[in-house]
Amino acid sequence: MLEQVEWDTPLNRLRVGVVLTFSLFEARGETYFRYNIDTLSDGTQIFLIRPAWLNKGYDFKVCVEEWDGSANPAPSHPEIYSDLYWKREHDDSDSFEAICNAVLDIYEGESADKVLERYSDKFDFTVGRRPDALLKPLPWLFIEQDIRYWNYSGRDETVGLIKQLHAGVPLSELDLYLEPPEGEAQLQPLEEIHDTKLAIPNSK
Repeated sequence: MLEQVEWDTPLNRLRVGVVLTFSLFEARGETYFRYNIDTLSDGTQIFLIRPAWLNKGYDFKVCVEEWDGSANPAPSHPEIYSDLYWKREHDDSDSFEAICNAVLDIYEGESADKVLERYSDKFDFTVGRRPDALLKPLPWLFIEQDIRYWNYSGRDETVGLIKQLHAGVPLSELDLYLEPPEGEAQLQPLEEIHDTKLAIPNSK
């Protein structure tokens, strides 16, 4: 079906392919689906679950085993932003530049595997999660937003704040809320990140 259309971009083909997969493989009346989609370097599974919490249309949740202690451990955008922020503040600028470029390449449609192959020798991090744990879920988080905001901003909804982090925007000007308080931005604490099994080795 996908081969019969001349696509304007690979990204559009990909998001339509995800919608078609859900449409063809999910029988009416079934209430829960899990799609194993990728693995991290240590065999940790990345998977999609449907329906997502809002149960609207083609919405889905991206999960990474061991991301946290929940049954369906789903990376949130603020958690990813927080992790990148801590890397920016604690590690060398070349490593941070490399992971931001990796994120932007994935945003443009490159596979996480190709991006990791290109940049992994430039990653020298001491804090936060392992780079593959951050980067491998990202294509699917982008696709989820492409589908949810089909006629609007799509993946731009996610990447804008990452571009601000990359540009060195100070914390006081970043919207990094997990549970929005009044006043200053709230980051996921490094100690909380380092308590997960996906933390950089020896970061505890």
